[in-house]
Amino acid sequence: MKRSSELAFTLVEMLTVMAIIAILTGLVIATAGFVQNKAARERALGEIHEMSTGCESYKTDFGGYPQNDKTDLLDPRHDGNPVTGKLYKDASLMLYSAMSGDYEPVDQPDGKPEKKAYIQFLPNRLFATKDANGNVLAVQFLQDPFGNSYGYSTAGLKQEIDYREQLKADPTAPRKTDQLKGYNSTFDMWSTAGQISTKDASLDTGANKWVRNWGS
Repeated sequence: MKRSSELAFTLVEMLTVMAIIAILTGLVIATAGFVQNKAARERALGEIHEMSTGCESYKTDFGGYPQNDKTDLLDPRHDGNPVTGKLYKDASLMLYSAMSGDYEPVDQPDGKPEKKAYIQFLPNRLFATKDANGNVLAVQFLQDPFGNSYGYSTAGLKQEIDYREQLKADPTAPRKTDQLKGYNSTFDMWSTAGQISTKDASLDTGANKWVRNWGS
């Protein structure tokens, strides 16, 4: 009896081992999450660079960047939620069509380009409805590595164009620096990196964690 009691674990020893296992498990999970997040951010940065290059090629062909009333409406200074509403998705879909050459059917492109393509998008970059065989039926938006819509805005570009038109009528017209839209006078492109904000993006610390094509 004495020998078997010496070989057995005490309750304290068992609790200590369990605590150590729990701590190690937590560290592994935290490390894995960090690595996955870092990889997703690097992928988003690479995709933004590729799409930005595509926009420059588009400008060479058409004399301007991809732009319509929907991309003018989305403003990264204020719109921080890619999940609800249509602002992100509508602007992202316009960018997809411009980069892929896939425009038809209207508002529901089917993954079959009708015009020149600047980028060949892999299926994992598209949020789309598909048939039983995985074929694209209708693209809804460009999906970032975090599962949300990419942001694409020409709000700053539109403001710059409007200001230049104003200067033609009044060369002394001041620039309204207290009502700026967007961050670039060309286009803004970003991933919220999983940060969802229901407040003005410029006032939310989550916006500082975005992967974007403008500085802090």
